[in-house]
Parts: sequence; structure tokens; C-alpha cells
Amino acid sequence: MNIAYPSLRIRPSGLQFAVSEGMTVILVVVLFAITGYESLLPDFIKPYLIGFGLFLILYLFYRYMFITRTVYIITEEQLKYEFGIFSCKRDFIELYRVVDYSEQRSFLQILLGLKTVSIFSGDRTNPRLDLIGIQNDCDLIAVIRDRVEINKKKRNIHEFTNFK
Repeated sequence: MNIAYPSLRIRPSGLQFAVSEGMTVILVVVLFAITGYESLLPDFIKPYLIGFGLFLILYLFYRYMFITRTVYIITEEQLKYEFGIFSCKRDFIELYRVVDYSEQRSFLQILLGLKTVSIFSGDRTNPRLDLIGIQNDCDLIAVIRDRVEINKKKRNIHEFTNFK
């Protein structure tokens, strides 16, 4: 019996931006707050701080766009990772090559209900893929595990371990 699984498209949550770049956002706010006080800094330093703050805002905009344009696609046989803003890059991992998985949650991810799922594979170009900003209520590892097992059976791939 052959069951067809639909492709899953998963995007990182926009809240992952706060987890990844929260300290930079705070730095920008503090930087502009400091430049707003007349007697706190000499006048010749303020244009440099404003310029640096504008540069950081552009950097934060780029990082937000990068995180929100990232997409993970899980098909019947592959895990695809698409990313990029000015150009799009795709990386593929054959599911039968996946050997292990793990989940991590930083303190901010716990507060925002997010997690990072790490996929370890025998792929030469990408042996570890971190799927960041995944909603915590999404049981992604179970989905990937089922599809990995089906692909290994389909290709007659068996894993041998040492027993004592």
C-alpha cells in the first residue's frame, strides 16, 4: 500500500526575528535615545551615531526579510530549504539520508512559543540543517521521522549499530 503524503511548506515565525535580533533592536533604540539628549554627547559625535543607527536599521530590515522569506518544504522524498532576498538559493536533503533529529529552545523561544529543529544527515554539502522559528505546537520531527522511515524502506536501506 503506497500512501501519498502532501508537501508541507513551513516558514519561520516572524517572532524569530525578535529572538535572533532582539539585542540589535535594543541597541538601535538606545542609540537614538542617547543622540536625542542635547548635553549628553558632543555635537560632532551625533552624526556618526545617527549614521550608525541608520545602518543598523537597514541591517535589521535585511535580517527580517531574510527570516520571513525562508521556507522549508518537506516532500515525500526530500527536505528543501529555500532562502535569499536578492536571489533565491535552494538546498536539498534526501530524506533517506537523515540520521538524527533534535529540538532546541532558547529562553526567548520558550517565551514566544518557538523552537529550532535540527536535522542531521549524511548529506555532504549540508550535514546539519537548522529549521529556526518553528511553532512549538508543530510536531515536525514526527512528520519527518515517518517520511524518513518510508524512504529508507523504499530504498532498502538498513542501519546497523553495535550491540554489547
